[in-house]
Amino acid sequence: DKFSKDHLRSLNSIHSKHGASFAASLASLLRVQTRADLLALDQLMYREYCASVPDSTLFVEVELKPFTSTAIFEFNPVLVSTCVDLLAGGSPGAGVAPATISDIDKAIIKPIVELALRQYIEAWACCLELKPTILGMSTESTMRQILLPSEAVLVCGYEVSLGESVSMMSICLSASAIEPVLPALTSGRTLNSMGRGRVSVDPALMKNFEDVALECRAVLGRAPITVGEVADLEIGDLIRLSTQQNGCAELWVGEVAAFAGVLGLSGKNIAMKIAGPLDGDAS
Repeated sequence: DKFSKDHLRSLNSIHSKHGASFAASLASLLRVQTRADLLALDQLMYREYCASVPDSTLFVEVELKPFTSTAIFEFNPVLVSTCVDLLAGGSPGAGVAPATISDIDKAIIKPIVELALRQYIEAWACCLELKPTILGMSTESTMRQILLPSEAVLVCGYEVSLGESVSMMSICLSASAIEPVLPALTSGRTLNSMGRGRVSVDPALMKNFEDVALECRAVLGRAPITVGEVADLEIGDLIRLSTQQNGCAELWVGEVAAFAGVLGLSGKNIAMKIAGPLDGDAS
């Protein structure tokens, strides 16, 4: 065992996030209901990992800097066949493993591989910046001597559902390559601690949201009244609210009660001065 429970917990969070984001992006690309669930993180010998995958599976060798060793993204033949069919305009079926994965299949499936890599980078972004490079794609078992047979590896297995088709994919990382970056998993920047302190925001990401419009509204107070009383309301009627005269109103941003504020005037306009974040659930 190369990793502590805390390290495994952080690695599990990273790869669970990767599965969820990869499934969402894949569903958008293929236009089919998609799931990618992390089944397990296993610590194995490399020869045990090679023996656990089908002979005709697609091995993608990836250089993941700053990892010092080549990583492997493995795509089950059924997954490759289903993705190729969907990308070619077919409909999602039960999925059948092809006899062989041709060079044309590899060319068609490459955007899916690149999508998986992009989502993998994002999953690690909270604690490490990865720079991937695809080194090769192969289905030949004789070409799998990427690592030493006795080398310890971390294997992340996913169950991928595309419509009615259920298949597998996996990521194999050398334990010796992960060990140098383990401090990044426990330095307070992992997924488990993202909610603590102030989190820096990527300026490029913020720029994409600059022109997004959100409805903001002030809720002055609440009062329970019946439908009959609403029907009988006339001009000049008073409704007693729960808010005190000098109390704070609620500022809702979209469907979220975000801030408490004090009502006043800004020139000739009615305004609201933010007093602070709203505690608790206002709904």
